[in-house]
Amino acid sequence: MKRYKIMVPLILGLFIWQGIADAASISTRVRVLEGKVAKQNKMIKNSLKSLQSRETKIEKNLIKIKELESKVDRVLYKKGKKNRLERADKRYAFP
Repeated sequence: MKRYKIMVPLILGLFIWQGIADAASISTRVRVLEGKVAKQNKMIKNSLKSLQSRETKIEKNLIKIKELESKVDRVLYKKGKKNRLERADKRYAFP
C-alpha cells in the first residue's frame, strides 16, 4: 500500500511536469511563429506601399506622355496646314 501511495503521486507528477514542459514548448513555438508572421506582414505592407507608389508614378508619367503626344500632334497638324498653304502659294512661283 505504501508503494502505491508513493508511486501514484510520482507518476502523476511526472505526467503533469511533462504536460507543463509541452505547454511551454508549444507557447514558445507559438511566439516564434507569431514573430515570423509579423515580419511577413510588415514585408507585405511595405511591398504594397512601394507598389502603389510605383503605380502612381507610372500613371503620372503616362499622363505627361499623353500630353506631349497631343502637343506633337497639334504641332504636326499645324505644320501640315502650313505646308499645304505654302505649296499652294508656290505653284505659280518661278522655277
